[in-house]
Amino acid sequence: MIIFISFFGCAPTTIETIKKPSVEEEIKAQKEKAITQLVKPENKMIDFNNIEKVVAILSDESLLTPIFYESFILEIENYPNIPKIEFIYSLAEINSKIDNSLIIGPITASDLRDLPQYLGDNTFILALSNDYSLMSKFADNEIIFVPNSPYLHVNKLSQYIQNQKSIGVLYKQNDYGLKVFNYFKKTYPLHFIKSSSFGTSAIDLELSVNLIGNLNELESIIIIDDGDSYKDLIGYLATNQNTYPLDKIYLIDNFLEQRNSLENYYKPVNRTNFSTFDLSGSKEPHREFLFKKSSELTLIIAEKIFSTKSLPINIIHPNLGNLSIVNQMVDYPIIFE
Repeated sequence: MIIFISFFGCAPTTIETIKKPSVEEEIKAQKEKAITQLVKPENKMIDFNNIEKVVAILSDESLLTPIFYESFILEIENYPNIPKIEFIYSLAEINSKIDNSLIIGPITASDLRDLPQYLGDNTFILALSNDYSLMSKFADNEIIFVPNSPYLHVNKLSQYIQNQKSIGVLYKQNDYGLKVFNYFKKTYPLHFIKSSSFGTSAIDLELSVNLIGNLNELESIIIIDDGDSYKDLIGYLATNQNTYPLDKIYLIDNFLEQRNSLENYYKPVNRTNFSTFDLSGSKEPHREFLFKKSSELTLIIAEKIFSTKSLPINIIHPNLGNLSIVNQMVDYPIIFE
């Protein structure tokens, strides 16, 4: 630590300008802090030769769980090396430790957070939650986060902001926004960052923008939002002289909106897309479409594990292309455009 401080002593300081949090936000922040302070488990002894079965853990989630289940039922016959799957509909059903199993799921962050207490020996997890902040609860060699994740989008920003020092970050005033922003700070510790959380009211949005200071001094602005509040927020990104250029704004979202139905005004904003195919061509709601692809990927990975008795380095998907696994995440070909 002493060496680190000496080496980076002249590096730009990361500065936050954050509104006083509400009581609810304080509680959430305390929970998040408690999670990150947990001691990360050491690597486990995992022998893929002795993994005998697949345990699919569903969650009480009305939108994505049926997609996951239907994908399995429709596609499983195309993967002959995968043994019979045992479906668990609630963690409360588990009466003894899970051993020698490939675990697919759960979908929600709350179920994934509780999963470690049910794990026995020789288990490997293909998580269907995209909450990368829960990585600290698992050993590095026992889990892969399969869904396309906003944490990955933060990583992919590197090529766009790597030479920038003055950055504004506006993040949604909820659990999603706080977690992704904390990951952003951790990922870019040497950037000079001014930040503020935003809500939904006009007064709150205006105050949030004012708190990040002079917009003309910011080389880019990152907005973290899992809804569409960013549209109202952009209206306040202006000074007496000019409006902040939309092509210098990067939006990290959760694919709630269809790319092919955006109003022309917001199209200059840099949004997450794919280099291997144009997401705007998808007719299905993007969140559901991408989660279906995640479900398909779990089957592809499971097939490789049971046929080769090892974890694959690369995964080939008909839409997404040739994918690798990096830092316990499937490395989707994300771009901002």
